[in-house]
Amino acid sequence: MELEIRGLKVKLGSVEVLKGMAFSLGRGEILGILGPNGSGKSTLLRAIYGVLRPLDGIILIDGQDIRNLSLKEIARMIGYLPQESFESGLLVEDIVMLGRTPHLGGLSPDSKDFDAVERALSSIGMLNYRKRKFSELSGGEKQKTLLARVFAQESSILLLDEPTSHLDISSQLEIMELIKEKVSRGSSAIIAIHDINLASAYCDRLLLVRDGIIFSAGTPDEVITPENIRKVFGAEVEVKRIGGKLYVIPAFRRTSGKNRRVHVICGGGSGSDLIRRLWESGYRVSAGVLNVLDSDWMTITDLKGEVVSENPFSEIGEESHRKNLELIEKADIVVLTSLSVGKGNLKNLEAALHAARLGKLYVIEEKEFEKRNFAGEDADRIYSEIKAAVPDSRVFSTTLSINLLNNTDCKRSTQY
Repeated sequence: MELEIRGLKVKLGSVEVLKGMAFSLGRGEILGILGPNGSGKSTLLRAIYGVLRPLDGIILIDGQDIRNLSLKEIARMIGYLPQESFESGLLVEDIVMLGRTPHLGGLSPDSKDFDAVERALSSIGMLNYRKRKFSELSGGEKQKTLLARVFAQESSILLLDEPTSHLDISSQLEIMELIKEKVSRGSSAIIAIHDINLASAYCDRLLLVRDGIIFSAGTPDEVITPENIRKVFGAEVEVKRIGGKLYVIPAFRRTSGKNRRVHVICGGGSGSDLIRRLWESGYRVSAGVLNVLDSDWMTITDLKGEVVSENPFSEIGEESHRKNLELIEKADIVVLTSLSVGKGNLKNLEAALHAARLGKLYVIEEKEFEKRNFAGEDADRIYSEIKAAVPDSRVFSTTLSINLLNNTDCKRSTQY
C-alpha cells in the first residue's frame, strides 16, 4: 500500500500547525519524522489516521482519498500507536484484541481474531505473557504489548508516535527491531521519533520538520547534518560516521579564543583529554609527531588543530621531527604527556628536551618513566636531561590543570 500526502494543512484552534506538507510513503519503507516539540509530528500522524480533519490538502491511500472512507475503513488499512500511554487492569491478550476492533463483524471476536492476536503476541515474543495483567508489566513490556495491538490490526501502514519514549536503550532497540521486522514482511511505517541516532539507524528516509513545514527530506545522510540540526533544534552537534552508520554527538563548547599556542607532545591516547580541554578553553592547540590513526591524532584532527603526522607504525622521520620543532618554536607552552616511548617515537623526547631548554615545557608524569620506556638507555638519558631542565613546579603526577596554564607567563629562554 502507498500513502501520499499533498499540501496538508491542519489548524488547531487559531494556530495553523501543519502548513502545506507533501510527501509519500512506499511499501516496505520506514519513514522517520524528526523535529522539536510542537513542530507538528503528532498532529501529522493524527491527521493521516483521520482523527483530525485537515484545513486543506489531500491524503491518499492507494489513490483513495481518505475523506471518502469511514474511520473503520481507514483503521483496516492504517494502524496507529499514539504517544499517550495509559494504565489498565485488562489482560495482555485483551489489550491486543482491541486492535481487532476494525475487523469485528459482530459483538464478539471469532477464530480469525484470536489467531491474529496470537500471531501478534508471538511476533513480539510475549505469547507467554498473554494472561498477565497489563498494569503489572514493565515499561518495555507495556510498549511491546501496545505495538502488538497495532500489529493485530494487520494494517499495511503503521503510524507510530514516539514508540521508544521513556524506555531504556535495550527496550528502544528491541522495539525498533520489531518494527523493522514487521516492515520487512510487506508493511510500511511512519515513526515520529526524538532520537536522531535511532532514526538514522532504522529509517530509510527522514523528514525534518520545523513549525509545521518540512525543512529537509531525504536519506539520513542527506538530512542529518550539523547545519540542519542547528537550524531546526538550535543545537550544536557533530555528525560522525562509524561502521557505516551516522551518529550525532554534542559539539564541545569552546570559550572565547585565546591567542596563546599550546603544543602537546603525546601519543597512544595520552594526550586526547588534554587536547580537548585546551581546545574547549580557547587555546590554539597543536600536536606532534603522531602516527596517522593514533587516537591522539584523531582527536587533534577532529578539532581541526595543527598536527605533525607520520605514517602508521612508522618511525618519526627527520622531516616530521623538523616540523615538530617548528611548532615548538611557535608555541607559548609545550606539554609532554605521560606517553610510552619506543624507538619509533624517540625523537619526540628530543623535541621535548628542545622545549625544556626554551623554558616552555610542562611534564605530565602519571606513570614512572621506567615503566613506559621501551627505547632503553638513550631514552633514559634524554628524559633525565628533560627533568633536569624543567622546574619541579612544572612536573605533574596527575593531569595538568588548565587554570594553571591560564595564569602562567612562559618566558622564552635560549639557554642550552
